[in-house]
Amino acid sequence: MKNPVVCLFVLTMLINSCIGTDQLDDPKDPAILVNATSASLEIGNTYQIEATYYYNMWVADESAQLLWRSDDPEVASVNQVGLVTGQSKGQTRISIVYPGEDTTTVTVNVVGDLNDVSEVLISAPSSSLEIGASMQLGLEVYNLGGDPYIGDGDTIWSVSNEHVATIDQDGNLSGVGDGRVDAVATVAGVASEPLPVMVGMQTRTGSFQGVGSYQADGTCELAEADNGDLTLTFSNDFATSFALGTFVYLANTTDGAAVRAQGLELGEITTNGSKFFNVTSKRPETELDEYRYVIILCKPASITFGFADLN
Repeated sequence: MKNPVVCLFVLTMLINSCIGTDQLDDPKDPAILVNATSASLEIGNTYQIEATYYYNMWVADESAQLLWRSDDPEVASVNQVGLVTGQSKGQTRISIVYPGEDTTTVTVNVVGDLNDVSEVLISAPSSSLEIGASMQLGLEVYNLGGDPYIGDGDTIWSVSNEHVATIDQDGNLSGVGDGRVDAVATVAGVASEPLPVMVGMQTRTGSFQGVGSYQADGTCELAEADNGDLTLTFSNDFATSFALGTFVYLANTTDGAAVRAQGLELGEITTNGSKFFNVTSKRPETELDEYRYVIILCKPASITFGFADLN
């Protein structure tokens, strides 16, 4: 049998390790979690979206009053408990809001019958593209029954910024200038989720922002050095909340538990000001476009103090 005094001591140390003099004792890292990011249904049918507000990664508030709205109620309406009703053929987004805290969305496709387009998927052979180079994007289209769509409907390709990349109506993407671009394919009025592609960039930058009651300020730059190494630098004005065990990570999420489990740990920090990390020395195969966020994490309790979204 484990000694209860020892267990209590360990638990107390874990809790206190991420409580600094400038933080609240009950850290807030709010999020709304849903049971689906997209849904398809026929006209007249319903779909229940389940959503739960989390005060932080441990605490779910089942009594939180969420607000629900549809971008286009004539395509799909939603009531205030998340029940979506298909009204007419088309695509819309359902927004779930906890005012002042968080918002998440669910894409809803409404079809006339099982043979209509309900899902459009696009893919790329690479997540990056050189300026002046081109690549062919892949396309898969399915009906509501889950079978490949064989009906009529031209594919319309588009990009978010034609100063970064252009795309023809065969899905051929061409790099034009430095930056990040999203490609989208639309078939019979149903759009794919945006596909991000990095074009030509040798550096990516981001500005830090705090999470909840925590502080994070300053900027960072992820860059390829002349020797080929990937490096991360923080600006002189970088400042953050600190606690015992504050670490820097690269990750594709801001959720503390997921960052600790799946992100790339670069090192511990104990002071503000400029910082330098050699990413290649931690993981040689890391690519410039592999991670979206730089995370400041309280590692012992898996709490995100702040993050920078790399552009």
